[in-house]
Amino acid sequence: MAFRGQYECTMDEKGRIKMPTALRKQFPAEENASFIITKDIEDCLVIYPMKEWEAEEQRLMELEQDDPELRDFITAKITALTEVQFDGADRFVIGKRLAKMLGNNKDVALVGWFNRIQLWDAAKLEQHQTNSQARIKELAAKAAAYRKASKGIGDKQE
Repeated sequence: MAFRGQYECTMDEKGRIKMPTALRKQFPAEENASFIITKDIEDCLVIYPMKEWEAEEQRLMELEQDDPELRDFITAKITALTEVQFDGADRFVIGKRLAKMLGNNKDVALVGWFNRIQLWDAAKLEQHQTNSQARIKELAAKAAAYRKASKGIGDKQE
């Protein structure tokens, strides 16, 4: 499964956001009932279909829970965790706590991010994208170095 695209949306006064049809169609058919929203690493929220959240949860459980920094990371990921369902109009509700984390603005953006969807305050996303574009060459070089290292390219074979 891969979510794709960026969609501008509006959050109403009750914290409801309509999932764009193009993204809604990308949800697994068996997971139409509910999904997870939590804080992401960036200054946004993240939506996980239930199956994807269960895999993420497993990865979190595999971290060394006696390490204080890893515990802080785990806590940050799960403290804001909310299970959400679509209503009949394909809307979902962001609770007050999550809306506050998002920024409480009505203009939001949903961004497909492989197996999940990022939920951004629209102004924060624009700033994030501007900053990333300004560093695109540096980021591309880092990505290339990572791919090279992960494939063992350049390693001496004995």
